[in-house]
Amino acid sequence: NELTKDGAQQGKRFQGEIALLKATQEDFSDIIENVVIKVVNVKTDRSGGTGFFVNQDGYIVTNFHVIEESRVVQIQTFDGTVFNAEVIGGDELADLALLQIPANFDKLDLANSDKVQVGEKVIAIGNPLGLSFTVTEGIVSATDREGPNGLEAYIQTDVTLNPGNSGGPLINRK
Repeated sequence: NELTKDGAQQGKRFQGEIALLKATQEDFSDIIENVVIKVVNVKTDRSGGTGFFVNQDGYIVTNFHVIEESRVVQIQTFDGTVFNAEVIGGDELADLALLQIPANFDKLDLANSDKVQVGEKVIAIGNPLGLSFTVTEGIVSATDREGPNGLEAYIQTDVTLNPGNSGGPLINRK
């Protein structure tokens, strides 16, 4: 009986150690499937980029420079459906734009960016160089960095980004 009891306790400790190891590795494979469907490919007559749903009524956030001076803005969802998007508004200084498509999708839950920590692992999901829904990983290098617009509101990361990633989300485990 004691041998069985010791074996069971060792098994529980082993499972706990495996769970701890997985948590400290911060593998994103368990959340990518849930997150990638909330990211979109933004295509315009001038450029392309990425965006993501911020509410269930088809509202999408992207960077202003992705849609700037465009006459046509289209959204391609993860399942390949293409929609014409309406530009609701934009802020050139903050480099943000709000779009809407006539459909309902699950939104990406946003975390408090003030709680992001230097060294924290993050991923970016985007459409770099036209390669739709690509995932790259890195760490947060610094927070509150000054951007080209003079605002000290940027998160610096070493995640690999290319043209087409603009407007996409930076995702941590939260």
